[in-house]
Amino acid sequence: MITRTTAESFSDTSGSMAPPIGVYGSSCGLALSLSGVMLVVSALFSIGDDTRDLAVLAIGAVVCGVTGATLLRRPFSTTALRPVATMTAAVVGFVLVALISTVIYLATGAIDRVDDALYESIAGVSTSALTLFDDPAVLGDGVLVWRGATQWLGGLGAIAMAVGLLPFLGGSRELAGGPQRRARTRDALSTRPMLAIRRVSTIYCVVTGVVGSALYIAGMSLLDAVAHAFSTVSTGGFSTHADSIAYFDSIAIELVLIVAMLGAGSSVAFAWLLWRRKIRETRRAFELQVYLMVAGLAALWIWWLRHDGQESVSQGFRDALFTVVSVMTTTGHRIADWGSWHPGASTLLLLLLVVGGTAGSVAGGLRWIRVIGLAQFVWRELQRQLHPRSIRTVKVGRSTISEASVNRMHAQMVYVMTLGAGASLVLALFGEGITEAITLTISAISTMGPGFDDSGGIVTAAELSRPERAVLMPVMLTGRVFLYPAFVAAGAGVAAVGNATRSMRKRL
Repeated sequence: MITRTTAESFSDTSGSMAPPIGVYGSSCGLALSLSGVMLVVSALFSIGDDTRDLAVLAIGAVVCGVTGATLLRRPFSTTALRPVATMTAAVVGFVLVALISTVIYLATGAIDRVDDALYESIAGVSTSALTLFDDPAVLGDGVLVWRGATQWLGGLGAIAMAVGLLPFLGGSRELAGGPQRRARTRDALSTRPMLAIRRVSTIYCVVTGVVGSALYIAGMSLLDAVAHAFSTVSTGGFSTHADSIAYFDSIAIELVLIVAMLGAGSSVAFAWLLWRRKIRETRRAFELQVYLMVAGLAALWIWWLRHDGQESVSQGFRDALFTVVSVMTTTGHRIADWGSWHPGASTLLLLLLVVGGTAGSVAGGLRWIRVIGLAQFVWRELQRQLHPRSIRTVKVGRSTISEASVNRMHAQMVYVMTLGAGASLVLALFGEGITEAITLTISAISTMGPGFDDSGGIVTAAELSRPERAVLMPVMLTGRVFLYPAFVAAGAGVAAVGNATRSMRKRL
């Protein structure tokens, strides 16, 4: 239950006499307004490239911007702020952006089927790299930028939910990430929901600008730099070329992306502490230390497994490091088809994909804090068998994880296992091999994208049947909104349908 103080922190006390807008109207207004801004950016890249794309993107920008601004001008109703309604409204915001993108793809002629356009849009807002396009270069410049912008919007929505909403809606504050709980109030990121969302949005936008500028300086064109900045900061993985990052064959570009992906996979709370120049606080972040250490050790191990004397040492380590970071942060950028690597390397990368990044980050996956917490929980239970009267807590580094958070970790594992097993089974029944079914499902839940087959080849959405894509769409979206809100929204939808059915029966 949200306390009155917390609910009031969401409200807009502008003093307007207009009827208050509900949580659904606020979520839709924000989604429309942000989509309008991204459509303006995309339209700028269509100038001089494609007249039809320019007209569609410009009209879309006006419609979304005006509608969104109209909704947001009205005061926000605090009475609508309940956990189920707020989580459901957040999921509705993601779906609305996907529907807007579907219309854009169809109107520009980039995609001519509704189901294909919807799939590509869901892949965008879910920040998954499992795209329909074998060669995205066939798209116009403006559509390419919009395609990356859908991932940027999905990443912003996800991080706002993780840090700005869920900790105040019954979610655990420990899983918001970072050591900010020990910091002074003025240095904390998540003291109030709207304050946290504003700070997260500021950091997200600033980092996007820095990454885009760095990529441009490193040698990308302006179009490539903007599109890849959008898809990298959001851990989305959409590229403007068929060969992804391998197309550029540039060490400078790869280094920029490695740093950007590592940053996107770490908690935004750490970025806030760096912003506040609280370096000492970040040194106590045990989860961040584990995350970085595992990335380095995994790169070294994979390089050692693949080093056969036929490839230079520098090239081998470069491929290993980039791939580990891309997979571990669930981004999906590629410079090599890692599915065909040594079986030990592929297995390790799959495990890293399941875990993903740190808590409070844009990356998908279980998160390292949950893995560490579950390991600590198992150790505590073993100790209790030896010392039944002992009182022990679950800790991550120096931070104690509450029992409520431990229970949520167990629930998250159940959600992942249930969703993964169900989706893998359905894909296998549609004709996919067991390797493809499992890797595609894990990749979709973790919001990375491509899977691989028995021969080690990368599996893309273009190779899947339409029923198989239909299976993956809800899986990708569920993974992006952190599973729990998706299940809550689904439950609310089922309850709403049930109530409507009962009402109709009574009337009849």
